[in-house]
Amino acid sequence: MADGRLDWKLGLFRTDTADDIVQVASVIQGRGVFQNVPRTRRQGLETSLQYQSPRWLAYVSYSFLDATYQFTGTLSSPNNPFADEDGNVRVAPGRHLPGIPAHQGKLGLDYRVTPVWKVGGDVAVVGSQYFVGDDANQNAKLPGYWLANVHTSYQIAKNVEVFALVNNLFDKRYALFGTFFDPQGVANAGLPIALTDRRTEVFGQPRSFYGGARIRF
Repeated sequence: MADGRLDWKLGLFRTDTADDIVQVASVIQGRGVFQNVPRTRRQGLETSLQYQSPRWLAYVSYSFLDATYQFTGTLSSPNNPFADEDGNVRVAPGRHLPGIPAHQGKLGLDYRVTPVWKVGGDVAVVGSQYFVGDDANQNAKLPGYWLANVHTSYQIAKNVEVFALVNNLFDKRYALFGTFFDPQGVANAGLPIALTDRRTEVFGQPRSFYGGARIRF
């Protein structure tokens, strides 16, 4: 295309696994164990498109992953609000493996302002996912999120480059990971209020600024 090149990729996949290993929650707070399960399935697609020229680099990528259990049985999840008296949840074929977002995408653009100065940015999108421990898919999902990042670099010498970047430009509040816990386990922690929600989340990085230099020998 004119003075640039356009590349694209598309891949489809499907994998059925017997005697797969998954991590399940333990009765010990904050711990987990690995367990074999009869069958799982992972299927989906990966696709990308990229245009590159002497001054421009533009790209977009997307992946869809449908990861499911393919058996009927129970798995341990003692802190799940829907667990039975034995601390188990019931899994059926088609239930999604928790902690795995089905949709992920990224698009970016770099522009070479001069032969030595480059600016750019990207946007990453991650879909919702089930909380780890919600193998039966009975609870609300951990919400998806999107992030914007910008960066610039300047080549001050043949082997020396300075750079700066801002991650999470709009200071989005989001969670990378979610699971369950027993609120009674922190009942004596001196908190001003009693905890009743069994969900717990690991939050992502807020807006962050970085700068530095790269030296090549």
